[in-house]
Amino acid sequence: MTGFGSVWSAVWVVAVLAAQLATAPPEPREVVVSVGGPPTDPAYLPVHAAAALGTFEAEGLRVTLRRVRHPTAALEALRDAEVDVAVTSADQAVRGGWGRGLPVQVLLAHTGAPAAMFLVSTRHVGRVGRIEDLPGKRVGIPGPGTTGHLFLSALLAERRIEAWRVELLSFGGATLVARLDSGNLAAAIVEEPWATRALAQGAAEILFDFRQPEVVARYLGGPFYEVVSVARAPETAEKGKKEAKAEPPAKDRAILEPALTAFARAVIRVQHWLAATPAAEVVARLPADLVGDPERFVTRLQSAQRAYVPGGDATAQGLATTLRVLRAGSPWPATLKVTPEALREPAFITAARAALGPSPAPP
Repeated sequence: MTGFGSVWSAVWVVAVLAAQLATAPPEPREVVVSVGGPPTDPAYLPVHAAAALGTFEAEGLRVTLRRVRHPTAALEALRDAEVDVAVTSADQAVRGGWGRGLPVQVLLAHTGAPAAMFLVSTRHVGRVGRIEDLPGKRVGIPGPGTTGHLFLSALLAERRIEAWRVELLSFGGATLVARLDSGNLAAAIVEEPWATRALAQGAAEILFDFRQPEVVARYLGGPFYEVVSVARAPETAEKGKKEAKAEPPAKDRAILEPALTAFARAVIRVQHWLAATPAAEVVARLPADLVGDPERFVTRLQSAQRAYVPGGDATAQGLATTLRVLRAGSPWPATLKVTPEALREPAFITAARAALGPSPAPP
């Protein structure tokens, strides 16, 4: 009887444990994300906001955010297998990823237009009204390799205007505004908040408002994805390269895919909310450490809301435009071969987006 009782007790214990396991909530999935920009930059805000609002947890995901100083560092962390996702610039995803033997895929596009405007000095209005008027003029950019530089190079190339025919000068935002005001610069691509300040003080007028996706599409052929979330692509022929073999191993793809799906769902929900919600209501929901000065936050967000890609989907046309702009801005290595199809999101992200529908639940 004792032996039978012991067996029965053991069976009972196993049954109880099985029942507990069946009813216990699943352990949250985990993902580590490097973020190459601060929440003060609207393009990077969705990821910071998803963490602050608990949207990742609501999707059953435990996220560790690693804030780094620059998009380059965000991509390097992915290449070194220190993180699972990098929120970085499209330029770094291509040059720092594909260009150095690490194929990546775009999980999400955050913005389809940059926070910048092409302005003409009020002293040159009437003489500069289109790109064809720029040869022989002084034109300002925020710096070599910046989005403003890339856009100007692409606009000139589209019209077959040699870059040497335009006198390019690189300055910080305040100096660009001052030189437009004095007429020292005929035109300039100016980033926010300096572009709005230039308009407010009457230093310049708008030539092209690149903050509007439809303007980018009209003059460059499609959206430009300045900031994207990327993950390692599945095994490809590129992984046979010597430099790729030296990389640390990443997480098993079968384990990582559900976590990446939850990451995408959370960020899509936040991004849709940021694009559609009055900025003052966003301020009321977000913690003070993300908002900073409320008035400045509202101004920044209002200027960027139309640039958000609400569903996060990077289209083939948009990726083709992005690659074309990146090529125009600086020398393109002959060995760097990447196509829009290779950068497109994996199928499980497409399915996750479809499941959320056109109006995802707010965070």
